[in-house]
Amino acid sequence: MTSLQLIIKISWRNLWRNPRGTLLTALALGLGLALLLISTGLLDGGHEQTVADGVRLGPGDVVIQAKGYQDSGAQDLLLAEPTVRSVEAFLQTPSGKSVLRGVSARLLATGLLNSAANASGVAIIGVIPNDERSVSLIPQRMVQGTYLENDKLGGAVIGIELARKLGVKVGSKVVLMTQVVQGSGAEGKGGTAGDMKSTLLRVSGIFHTGLQTMDAGVIYLPLAVAQTLLGVEDHQVTQISLILRREGDSQTLASRLRKFLSGKTVEVLTWRESMPMLAQILRLDRSFNYVMNIVVLTMVGLGILNTILMRVLERRYELGVCAALGLRPLQLATMILSESLALTAISLTMGLVLGLSINHYFATSGLDFRWVFGHGLPPALVFDPILYSRLNPDRITSSVVVVFIMATLISLYPALKASRTELPDSLKVF
Repeated sequence: MTSLQLIIKISWRNLWRNPRGTLLTALALGLGLALLLISTGLLDGGHEQTVADGVRLGPGDVVIQAKGYQDSGAQDLLLAEPTVRSVEAFLQTPSGKSVLRGVSARLLATGLLNSAANASGVAIIGVIPNDERSVSLIPQRMVQGTYLENDKLGGAVIGIELARKLGVKVGSKVVLMTQVVQGSGAEGKGGTAGDMKSTLLRVSGIFHTGLQTMDAGVIYLPLAVAQTLLGVEDHQVTQISLILRREGDSQTLASRLRKFLSGKTVEVLTWRESMPMLAQILRLDRSFNYVMNIVVLTMVGLGILNTILMRVLERRYELGVCAALGLRPLQLATMILSESLALTAISLTMGLVLGLSINHYFATSGLDFRWVFGHGLPPALVFDPILYSRLNPDRITSSVVVVFIMATLISLYPALKASRTELPDSLKVF
């Protein structure tokens, strides 16, 4: 047996001379790793759910629209028919089909919605109902009535706050007024650009998202009705919204679309570019979570440093005997370092078991925040109140590596302290 193997064997035996202290120290470090895994899993799961809900209440994972629309929002900036056809052709290719979950063309404008009781400014969204079901969350957030149907052109869907303001319910009649948009020609169908035009609609459904701007200021109606109202050509739309199977493919697909549509006056944006505020909020939340993880690990690390250092100081006489028997300073340091690494291995095992077990529960059953608010959710809560953990192997590996490196660095000072054991002072018995 080599000297290194002998030192490691002695280190392992030393570790279990005080099993309660060893297990308590290992548990402290293991809890640090478990907290890191749990917070990372819930953070990633929360971000994934937030992005999924955000893009389905917004423009999608990738949006194609006329160049300049993101900045100006001008409703006369429309995608021409050749551009729409080109996008449809690209999405039918194998590379497009493989990543695409849903696609919906939308016509966006602003108008004035009138009822017998009141009037309110609204954002108009014209959609193809069957296509929109695969893209939007609105069909899933209906609280009264039903969503739009392709064969019912006179229907409209509005938010619950807007319905309350106008004093309408399912089946009520409303009048939508807006300005005719200049399409591809000097005149749009049904009127000259700039003219005011109105249409009679019947409320077929009312939705509730919890998002004030949507619940109080949006009306959905069939695309054909919106095109007639705005006086644009049949194939002209404001934007084409794409929902992907995996959000991570958004940048790749956007790059391919930009290359495919080069030369056309369009802009292809990922959700981070079309919803920069959401992207900034997620970055801020992630940064805050990293800071909290550092604080937790620092507190755990200082506690472990104190424990290991105290164990070294308590064994001053023992280390002096080892030095008297011929162990060199490097061997003394190796012995303490071996004990610390073995303790770290036990801690990582405990932390992995605890952290992955809790993450598995949160991934399957979720963390339900409804208990915080009782039976009712606050109206400002937009997204799903049940948070599901998402922890990928890369995150597990990086967490284990971070904790291992931290524990190893912490062990260096006690090991250095042991290597500097001096004779004969260390052999004095008080």
